[in-house]
Amino acid sequence: MSLISSHNLARLALVVCPVLSALWLAVGVGVIGALSGGYSHVSEFMSALGASGAHLANWANYAVFIPAELWLLLFLATLALHLPQSWSKWFFVVVLSVYVILLILLAILPCDAGCHIKNENNAAQTSAHMLHMAIAAVAYPIALVGMLPLSLSAPRTSYLYRLALPVTAVGFGLICAIVLVPDAQGLFQRLLEALIYSQLILIGYYASSRRPKNAARH
Repeated sequence: MSLISSHNLARLALVVCPVLSALWLAVGVGVIGALSGGYSHVSEFMSALGASGAHLANWANYAVFIPAELWLLLFLATLALHLPQSWSKWFFVVVLSVYVILLILLAILPCDAGCHIKNENNAAQTSAHMLHMAIAAVAYPIALVGMLPLSLSAPRTSYLYRLALPVTAVGFGLICAIVLVPDAQGLFQRLLEALIYSQLILIGYYASSRRPKNAARH
């Protein structure tokens, strides 16, 4: 009975954890953005809410961003235990875990006020800001690379498989748009986050419908 219960709990975590993470992030950013006068969800990164000197920086970083990523880490840990034994699949779960850990580092190393990619005033940028922007530049591509093989491992008739390549292509297109259209970088970042979360939710849903690798056979 306990074994069955643990398997059911794992299946539930595979579905609930990424959804809860997405809702935690969306609601938290929405609330803190509303309480931060003049903040624009279209033109500003989410990180600007946790930037140095921001009114509610600690709340954004430690009550919104980090908890949202901890839900994703729990999801990935459950996924690793649930997938069939495969070094390649395990490797890409680790790749996705690196993505989540990098996002946690973004909260620990806040950017400078405004969180701009380029400093238009030619003022000196802090080392934390430069690290923040460098980490952000590699985190999203890592997520797209990590999700692709896991998605392609699904049956060809599944939505997960069919969306794998389009999600990757659109994701890299949104990364380019963030750089090329700074006036709408916040909007493109949110679209990219929504895209990644949607695919992670599909991965979790597909994995939850499979027999866990350690399940007893009768």
